Amino acid sequence: MNSDAIPSTAPTPQEAAAVLALAESSTRTTRLRGARWVRTYLLGWGLGSIGLVLAIGMGGRVGFFVGMAAWAALVTIGVTWASRQGFLAQGSRRRLAVAPAAWAVVYGATLVIGLPGQAGNLAYWLPAALVSAVPMVVVALWPRREEQAA
Repeated sequence: MNSDAIPSTAPTPQEAAAVLALAESSTRTTRLRGARWVRTYLLGWGLGSIGLVLAIGMGGRVGFFVGMAAWAALVTIGVTWASRQGFLAQGSRRRLAVAPAAWAVVYGATLVIGLPGQAGNLAYWLPAALVSAVPMVVVALWPRREEQAA
């Protein structure tokens, strides 16, 4: 075998630097997109929570069923959309665990406190609905290192 017949495929230093720069840029873009869809997902959950709490608190039995049906649809759409994103930014699993856990505590407390004596009282349910979204909004908007560096 003649070694003179084998072409050299080693990149030049400039080509190698360009490829490394492209890889770094692609990594940063992917991380930012991964963080962005998680933020959108959590904000959507927070907004949906406002509607759900208002429907349950203000709508009585009908509001409960309408709110839960809308919630089921929102969850189905959200989970389907999230599963199609294809990637998850580092640290997002923690966000996707902490935010729903905190939300469940606030949501549960809101209902436990409000349902027995505040049914139909907008002065209770409007602030309660806004408070129910706080865990999702706080976790969604909490700055990420990748976003601060970009």
